[in-house]
Amino acid sequence: MKSYRVTLKSSGMITQLPDSQKIFGALITELAKREGNEVASMLTEAVLNRKMHLSLSNLFPFGYFPMPDEYVGYFWNRKKKTSNRNLKERRAAVKERSYIKWEDLDEVLQDPERCTKLYPYVKKEEGRQLRASVESVSYGIESLETKLYTVPFLTVQEVREQKEEKGRSISEFYFYLQGDEGELLEYLLRLIAKWKKDEATLILGKRSSQGLNKYRISALEAIELPCIETNYYLNLGMLLPDRIDFQKSTLKLFTSERRPFAMAGGWDKSFQKRFISFIDCGSIVTTVEGTECAGKCIPSPYHGNRDIVFGNAFLYPIDLKTGDEK
Repeated sequence: MKSYRVTLKSSGMITQLPDSQKIFGALITELAKREGNEVASMLTEAVLNRKMHLSLSNLFPFGYFPMPDEYVGYFWNRKKKTSNRNLKERRAAVKERSYIKWEDLDEVLQDPERCTKLYPYVKKEEGRQLRASVESVSYGIESLETKLYTVPFLTVQEVREQKEEKGRSISEFYFYLQGDEGELLEYLLRLIAKWKKDEATLILGKRSSQGLNKYRISALEAIELPCIETNYYLNLGMLLPDRIDFQKSTLKLFTSERRPFAMAGGWDKSFQKRFISFIDCGSIVTTVEGTECAGKCIPSPYHGNRDIVFGNAFLYPIDLKTGDEK
């Protein structure tokens, strides 16, 4: 099994950092365009039926991991030595620190008391931008009114020191990819390498026609994960749990609505709403049979013969000495 890190640079504004599901969807869509639907279907079916292990992480600021905030909160609640007011302030400080430096991860896990004082860190801020739609140009009819609308956007800022009022804007990101060696993995690696060579645009989100959520791949490199004996992992993607130890894990759930989509008509409102919950990134996951069996993929509830719900999150090994105390 091989692990890789893919580095990207955003070429404009973004609305959200894509998760592992969106990255998987973008890779499969482009693979179908370049290699054909048959190759894309072979890879998807192999992942779904566990004939091939493939895991992906969410997209993160380069040099940073997601803050394990649920684990920090669990640690503080267990100690119960902090006043409610101080606890509220400290939770706010942790919440602002959406991402922490790679090298600070061990410190946070072994001594969560210090995480509120870590610098630098990366925070996320949401905003909206006002835009105008010139209807007379769009429809070729004079005298149509110009419509105003707002577009959501996300700023990702690095805060380097306490006195810094406004952070430095982040434009470099990365995601992890892990898979069994073989022909199907090589298809993905060649696809990513081709993206990089051609300096092609990778679209990871909505409103790409308005210049949003566009990236370019700047590096693809094989990496070695920490060589430690452990059953504890930092979850870096959207995990559909299969074989994990729930009692020894510290989990945060993310629930999303699933609806069928057709390009011609948009969201089909006649279908009954369905919801699915994932283990969110930043959770501490304890495995029982290795990372290959921790997550799973399932057929789509609407297009099960064509699409899958990707739930194989990339798990990063950690040395969590305090885990057995839970």
